[in-house]
Amino acid sequence: MSTLLSVLLAVSTVIVAASMLVAAIRAVRGPGDANRAVMADLSYFCALALFVMFVIRESSAVALDVVMLGSLIGVLSTIALARLLSRGRR
Repeated sequence: MSTLLSVLLAVSTVIVAASMLVAAIRAVRGPGDANRAVMADLSYFCALALFVMFVIRESSAVALDVVMLGSLIGVLSTIALARLLSRGRR
């Protein structure tokens, strides 16, 4: 792995981790259920992004299948949570 890629991965890891921390704080202190749901969703996808950066660092092709499955589950849970918050109305 090149030096530039290592530096970029380190910088992006710090940025995503900070974003995850802010989202977690906002999810705890959020004024409403919708705000908490969005921040929990953001925290999930930040964790997935951290895992992607780990996979890139370790250069494992098998783990990318896990990432794709995790993102599919995340999107489906977002849709289900939106239905729950809207009480089934379209």
